Amino acid sequence: MKFTKKKSSLLLLVGVSVSAIYFLFLSGGGQIFEKPIMVEQENFQLYSDKPFAPQILENCKEDVHCAVMSLQSISQVSEKKKIVETFDDTLKLYSKKYSCHELAHHMGMWFYAYLGNVTEALSYSDQVCGGGIFHGVIENYLLSEQFHGKGPEDLDLKAICPRTGENPNYIEHWQCLHGLGHGLSQVYPNDVLSAVKRCDEFDGEIEQLSCSKGIFMQNEVDYFETGKGDFDKDDIFYPCDAVDPKRAPACYHYHVSYLARLNDGYIKKTFDDCDKIVPQEMIKYCYYGFGRELESDIKNNVNDAVRFCTDGQKSEYHSYCLKGMLLTMVNGGTNTDKGFSFCKSLPTEFKNDCYDGIGKWIILLSKDSSDEFRQQECAKAENQKYSETCLNASLENSPLI
Repeated sequence: MKFTKKKSSLLLLVGVSVSAIYFLFLSGGGQIFEKPIMVEQENFQLYSDKPFAPQILENCKEDVHCAVMSLQSISQVSEKKKIVETFDDTLKLYSKKYSCHELAHHMGMWFYAYLGNVTEALSYSDQVCGGGIFHGVIENYLLSEQFHGKGPEDLDLKAICPRTGENPNYIEHWQCLHGLGHGLSQVYPNDVLSAVKRCDEFDGEIEQLSCSKGIFMQNEVDYFETGKGDFDKDDIFYPCDAVDPKRAPACYHYHVSYLARLNDGYIKKTFDDCDKIVPQEMIKYCYYGFGRELESDIKNNVNDAVRFCTDGQKSEYHSYCLKGMLLTMVNGGTNTDKGFSFCKSLPTEFKNDCYDGIGKWIILLSKDSSDEFRQQECAKAENQKYSETCLNASLENSPLI
C-alpha cells in the first residue's frame, strides 16, 4: 500500500526560492495594480470595486506564487490597512477550502518583506493555516538579516519571539519558535547539528522542542524540493542518530518523510524502516511522524486511519501513529471539534491515548494559566472518563508534541 505525499509540501520551496525577490518588493519592484498579472502562463485582472480576497482565491486556487504576486500587485496602490485586511481575509478563505499551511508560510515571507518589521508582522500573525504565517515571517526575517551581512552567531534568538499571555507554552509563542527553527535551517544550510544547538538558548524544554521541530521539518522540505538537506546516503537514519538524544524524538518525527521517499511511499516498508531504529525507544516517534504524513490520505475516514496505522509491525506503537494524525488535524486552527470527533470514532484501545493527545494540544491553545478553558474544551469528550484523561494531560517530560 502506498500513500500520496501532500502536494502542499511543494509550495514551501517556492517561498524559499523567491525570498530574494521579496527584498526587491520592498523597493517597489512589483506589477502595477489593475494591469494584467502574468502568473504561470495565465492572465487575470484584479478589480478595485470588489473584495480582493475572493478574487485571489478564484484566480489563483492552490498556486501560491499567484496569490503572493496578487498581494504584491495590490500593495502598489492600496493603503496599508487594506493590504493587512486582504492578507487576513485571503488566508481565512483558503483555510476553508484548501490545505493551506505552506501557502501561509509563503505569504508570511511576503508579509514580513512588505512591512519590513518583524515585530509588527508577528503582531498580525495567528494560528490560521497551522501557524504558517509565523513560520514564513520569521524565516524571511532571518534570511534578510543574513542578506544584510549579519552572521548566524550575531542573531539574538530570544529577542525575536517574546512570550505572549500568561501561558509560557501558548500556541502563538510555540509557532513563532517553530518558524525560527525553519529560519535557522536556512542560515545553517545543510548543517542540522549546528542549527539545532542554537535551540538550547531558549528557556525550557518545550521552547527548545518547538525550535528544533522547525529545523528538522525544513531539512525534510529541502530534500523533497531540491534533493539537498543534511542527509547521509550511507546511513538512512542520519541526522537523527547523530543529534543530542533529547532532540532525536523530534528528528524522527519528521525524518520518516525521508524514509517514505526512499521507499517510494510504501507504507509497510516505511514502518519496517522505523522498526530498525536504535535505540528502540525512538521507534514510536517514527510511527508518530508517519501518522502526520498519512493524515492527508485518510480524508476523515477513521477506518482508513486505523488500517494505515496498524500496518506497522509494532502494535504497541499504533496509537502513536493515530496521535500523529490527530495533531495534524487540529493544528489547522484553534477549533478542536474535528479532533474530538476523531477520538470518539476510534476503537476503544486507542481512545485514551487520543484524548491525552488532544489534551496536550488544548494546553497550547490556552492563553492564560486558568483551567476554565481546558475544562470547557475537555468537556467535549464522549464521557467523563475521557474528559478526565484530557484534563490530566501534561506537557511535562513530553519529548514530542
